[in-house]
Amino acid sequence: MNGQPRVGPGAPAPPPDRDETAARLRPAVVRLAHGLRAPAERHGLTPSRLTALGVLSAHGPLRIGDLARGMGIGKPSASRLVDILVAAGLVGRRPDPHDQRASLIALTPAGTAVLDSIRRDSLQALASLVAELPDDRRAVLADAVPLLDSLARRLAPDYLPAHELATHPGRRSGRRRTEGTPS
Repeated sequence: MNGQPRVGPGAPAPPPDRDETAARLRPAVVRLAHGLRAPAERHGLTPSRLTALGVLSAHGPLRIGDLARGMGIGKPSASRLVDILVAAGLVGRRPDPHDQRASLIALTPAGTAVLDSIRRDSLQALASLVAELPDDRRAVLADAVPLLDSLARRLAPDYLPAHELATHPGRRSGRRRTEGTPS
């Protein structure tokens, strides 16, 4: 071969342009995340409120400072967030048995039920859409999941969803919560 790329039928396709691929991927991922948050929005939960419930589900009961660290937010923000969730009946406060000056925050049965409902509804919605795909497209999507997960981990290395926080005690998330996928 003379170093010139083959052109025509049977020639390998040129690799996709990285900037164009990234530009197409970003809005698709944002739209997908927004769709997965829809069940939380039906319950009146913002992404930060949903994250708090997820962290408490994985770790609870927690002190306000520990919840703040688990969410990657400041203690005053966590305190305001807890006040809202207490008023909604989704979390409750009780004295810390090791320090009577402090309180522990935990999900109430209603908070657990709402979180379970959100997780179930978002998974069912996504599973229904995946089920509609032809087998070959579903296989492509299944093969892409590890790659997407790898990109997500590299893009946000300090981010740990609530289900992973439980396996990494003491690791600070270091992010400001804007993503909002059900934890």
